[in-house]
Amino acid sequence: MKRLSILAAMACLTACDKSGFSYDNVVDGGNVQYSLLDTLQVQMRTVQLDSVRTSGTGTGLVGSYADPVFGKFTSHTTFRLGLPPATEPGLRAIYDSLELVIWPDGHYYGDTLPPQRFQVYQLTRPLLLPDEYFALFSHQDFPIASAPLADVTQYIRPTSGKALHLRLDDAKGIELFEMIRNKSDDLKNEDYWRDYFKGLSIRGVNNTAAFRLLMNDTAVVMRLHYHIANTTVEEKTIDFRMNLPELQFNTFRYDRTGTAIAGLQPGPDGISGEATGNKTFSQPLTGAVTRIDFPSIAALQELGRYGRIMSAELVIKPDNSTLKDYPLPPRLTLTLADKKNFVTQGDTLSDAAGVQYGNLRVDKLYPENNQYSWDVTAYCRAMMTADVYTYRGLLLAAPFSEFHTQLNRIVVGDGNGKQYRAQLKIYYLLYE
Repeated sequence: MKRLSILAAMACLTACDKSGFSYDNVVDGGNVQYSLLDTLQVQMRTVQLDSVRTSGTGTGLVGSYADPVFGKFTSHTTFRLGLPPATEPGLRAIYDSLELVIWPDGHYYGDTLPPQRFQVYQLTRPLLLPDEYFALFSHQDFPIASAPLADVTQYIRPTSGKALHLRLDDAKGIELFEMIRNKSDDLKNEDYWRDYFKGLSIRGVNNTAAFRLLMNDTAVVMRLHYHIANTTVEEKTIDFRMNLPELQFNTFRYDRTGTAIAGLQPGPDGISGEATGNKTFSQPLTGAVTRIDFPSIAALQELGRYGRIMSAELVIKPDNSTLKDYPLPPRLTLTLADKKNFVTQGDTLSDAAGVQYGNLRVDKLYPENNQYSWDVTAYCRAMMTADVYTYRGLLLAAPFSEFHTQLNRIVVGDGNGKQYRAQLKIYYLLYE
């Protein structure tokens, strides 16, 4: 059946523009057919990956929002603070305040107009890697104190370039101030300090947006303010800066109740595009990605003894009805994955400049023409002769460098939809 459909496609399509292609080893006078095949089956489904690694990215994600397509999303970030530089406030020094200063990196998702509520908690267990782990993942969490150090509601303008100042509990500030003045043993070294001050967690409360924060020793500071009164008032500060950036991580929670992918569970099967209105869903940060397979690709070998894929292009179109208030991801990649959706080694997707990020074409006049495209020539050639052990499908995801921090999501048409249909376009040379 596959062979018949492919033969029919070749019979219906006459020879196309042949410029730019090499006809190596073709003998003059032979029977050469050169056709565009654009009706091959594109099988797509939404799959759920296991937990995402989120430690050591240099990015914090804090807040929550309700997405009409992907459901509710919540994230908080956890990190450690190091000891301040040695200082002696002296007996004349007077405590003023304690605050946490953090810097948004300009990226957000959701509605930033309403005021946002944030809470800061101390950890009750030191932030350390569990023995069996090499990193921290999105499903993990550390216990926190029952009462927050800060509970602040304020307007956030993430693109303003201004830092956020979260006022912390004065009881904790005074305690730290006296410890510094009295040279407490808890400030003797990092180990003692870790046992006393185990870490912090920043959490949103019923937010309308999630925000990305810079997480490094210059962008995250717990600052203690004090002054010394002489003939004039001399204001001073003591900074506890974030340290051990490899341990900073983000914890995600999502609730897809009432959405088309409410039943999505980890595993190889996922939910087919046919079951979700000929659409598939990708939000790599929460582990939901689109899996793409071309079941008919191996049948191309049956067309004749001598044949070759000269060029292959995959075109995917976003569903415009899902884009209001949710911009398209600027870059998407295709990643090789085995039948269990484990990402595997092997590169059949790179172009001359390196990894392909999907050529995004935006048509502002006719948005239904928006599309991403990838050159999958080498991939299709490899899969023509693949066996059960070497076969690889494709996962539609964010670039690896953005996979752990990219909030963008996308809904695309599958290979069977009437609108926004995904297509595999193969220019095939057959010589008899």
